[in-house]
Amino acid sequence: MDRLACVNVAALPLQLLLRAHPDWAPAPAAVVEEDRPQAAVLFPNAHARRLGVHSGQRYAAALALARDLRAGVVLRSEIENAVRDLIDRLRRYSPYVEPAADAPGVFWLDAEGLDLLYPSLEKWAHCIRRELADIGLKATVAAGFSRFGVYALALSGQGVVVCADAAEERSRVDAAPLSLLNFEPDVRDRLLALGVVTVGDFLRLPGDGIRVRFGADADALYRLAAGSRWAPLAPAPIEKEYERRMDFDAPESNVDRLQFVIKRLLDELAAALARDGRAVDEVALSMKLDNGALRAERVRPAASTLDVAQLLSLIRLRLDALRLPAGIVALRVKVGACPAEPEQLRLFTEQTHRDAEAANQALARIRAEFGEHSVVCARLCDAHLPAAQFAWVPLEAAPEQADLRPSRPAAARPPAAARPPAAARPMVRRIYATPAPAAAPRGRTIGPYVVSEEWSGENSDGIHHDYYFVHAANGDLRWLYYDRLKEHWFLQGQVE
Repeated sequence: MDRLACVNVAALPLQLLLRAHPDWAPAPAAVVEEDRPQAAVLFPNAHARRLGVHSGQRYAAALALARDLRAGVVLRSEIENAVRDLIDRLRRYSPYVEPAADAPGVFWLDAEGLDLLYPSLEKWAHCIRRELADIGLKATVAAGFSRFGVYALALSGQGVVVCADAAEERSRVDAAPLSLLNFEPDVRDRLLALGVVTVGDFLRLPGDGIRVRFGADADALYRLAAGSRWAPLAPAPIEKEYERRMDFDAPESNVDRLQFVIKRLLDELAAALARDGRAVDEVALSMKLDNGALRAERVRPAASTLDVAQLLSLIRLRLDALRLPAGIVALRVKVGACPAEPEQLRLFTEQTHRDAEAANQALARIRAEFGEHSVVCARLCDAHLPAAQFAWVPLEAAPEQADLRPSRPAAARPPAAARPPAAARPMVRRIYATPAPAAAPRGRTIGPYVVSEEWSGENSDGIHHDYYFVHAANGDLRWLYYDRLKEHWFLQGQVE
């Protein structure tokens, strides 16, 4: 009988969050859907659950139960990258690894024929756990004979669980708590009301009435647990890597010669990608220097492409900005691949001149020359203090809805007397990064709008500001505040 194994990295998003914030581990913590009060709690840790926080609860309600709750958002891309990394690591122990489609962190492995490599399945399973522990993840590994059996044991067990035969697996699975399985809450409540508390109790129910009484999902789970629905292992395909390497006879530091070499390597990679229906979404350069040091750089085009000239222009900008202490003795070019659009694969394409694409390419050039964090945009934040109401975040692409057509030359600014009154003009508030000292206002004022530490709830360190809009004599509308603690006026911004 074939041997299967299941690896369960329980609550993978939560483990990723705690790995990024190790100081949160002793405190109540949770993964939330979004960083806002009404967002749902997705994965609370044990400390938070003891205080009454549970999945599905609103973030604001969870904070009322656990005042020192640490919460964060784990992006879908982070989870997908972690799953891909785990697949690559698990392939070191089995060539066939299948990730669960609806449960990130659950993997099935083919455990057949490993007795020639490992003394026992227990030893093999412990090696997997140590591999994942080295990267800060806790996992349970269960080895048995059926897909559902090892899945249930991986959910209910701790550490390593290995069944010697199918009878032992069935006995262990029958005793597993039913609450571990993915039932709808109302279905689970009805089963508990019937006294069904273990998997064995569930399997003793008449199979013919499961679909009618509890729905299609419960019926599919019942048939899988009973062994009447067999599902073969569907391992994840091995991602093909696209890379080329060049070793230099002598240390190379000339940018022109390096670009020529990189072009030759990119031409080969682009041809290989086109044959596979793929395009480039990232270029990674790994350089070994003559002094033994390693240097890695990467550039990303505005959109996936097979245009080598566009990629070379970005790489040239990055190379020109480098200041290497020694020449390069070995170079590896590796490209990230994604599915190509049909028009990218055509030999001759009609070039469309859309300003949005040109803007994204310009942003990519800026990132290539000055670094990944050189292109940012403002994001509004929920805060009381004006200086905390926005933050700079990386801008991946120009907004599609923006009108990016070249603007007409601006006309000379009319004198103040000829400009329309402030109330008739579009009001755009300009916030200065550092407020400037200002004289006491003269003229008509609107305010005060008070921001004080007593009610803002922020770590404002003794702040009491009275904000005013001041109409200047030249028609400008200035935004000032009076700091009562410092007893001085400051210019926070201007309304244009």
